[in-house]
Amino acid sequence: MRASRKPNNRTAAALICGSMAVLICFLAYDALANRQEFSQSDIAMGTVISQQLTGPDTEATADKIIGKIKEIEKDSLSWRIKGSEIYNINLHAGKAVKISAETAGWLKKSLEVCKNSGGALDITVGKLTALWGIGTESARLPKQAEIDGLLGGVGYEKVKIAGNDVKIADGQSLDMGSVGKGIACDEAFKILEAKKTKSAVISVGGSILLYGEKKEVNVGIRNPRGGENDYMGILSLKNCCVSTSGDYEKFIIVNGKKYHHILNPKTGYPSDSGLMSVTVVCQSGLLSDALSTACFVLGYEKSLPLLKEYNAEAVFITNSSSVYVTDGLAGKFKLSNTADYKLEATD
Repeated sequence: MRASRKPNNRTAAALICGSMAVLICFLAYDALANRQEFSQSDIAMGTVISQQLTGPDTEATADKIIGKIKEIEKDSLSWRIKGSEIYNINLHAGKAVKISAETAGWLKKSLEVCKNSGGALDITVGKLTALWGIGTESARLPKQAEIDGLLGGVGYEKVKIAGNDVKIADGQSLDMGSVGKGIACDEAFKILEAKKTKSAVISVGGSILLYGEKKEVNVGIRNPRGGENDYMGILSLKNCCVSTSGDYEKFIIVNGKKYHHILNPKTGYPSDSGLMSVTVVCQSGLLSDALSTACFVLGYEKSLPLLKEYNAEAVFITNSSSVYVTDGLAGKFKLSNTADYKLEATD
């Protein structure tokens, strides 16, 4: 949807009589012109990218953001797109591959979360991700022997980075799906800063960037057992990144049992930590994305020290429909679905 056209200065001035009135009209129009509102939707990273921007040159800014997101998917982060840096690292497992400083930085930050989460997040689950294929047309329930055969290749500590040279071990494969959408939010932030955008709300699948001068924005947390537009609660936030990981996003059902896409790197099976979803709030898109995955695998209690380490906050929804909100979000969260969920007190 393109920004609506506004009358030019000459037309606007003609509607007002008197020099002072004309001056006021020009000032009002200039303020509007420099604070354009623009909305745009597109597809990248296998999801919908939605942008709402306010400020100067918003259409060009939105175009630059979606262009950058598509660029980092194609050139850097995709393990599926031939020629991307992650694709090349996986293709040459066991050998050092030179990559950009930008991608090397993302890998280092991701590996740090892998380490600090005790491997609850592990970006070397690529072959297991491909084996399950959840979210693709080839999704299936693998045999135990197939899973066991790939678990030996999982281990973030085997990834070696020296400058811009990256080497993974034989049998390993990187999957940056747990951080890619958050990285997209971080890159959008850089562009918004450079373009002096007044405010923006940018959604990249399960990750959202709230930017700029706007007052607090209401961010709905989806009801994990409801429809796409069914929310169980609302967060009121500004100037932060928000990422959600849940068992409802991508899944298959085999013999009446549900298998979702967030794998426990230690078992090779979908995580079973007692959670339906986790929503993480912090200042970094990469971290909010990575931490939401790690916390989903860890479960509520084990996640708290990790969140504290990164100065992040979260909303947890358990399989028993209990909702836990960390202290930093206590005054910013409102439970709207009190029929199905119960807000629990925290220590």
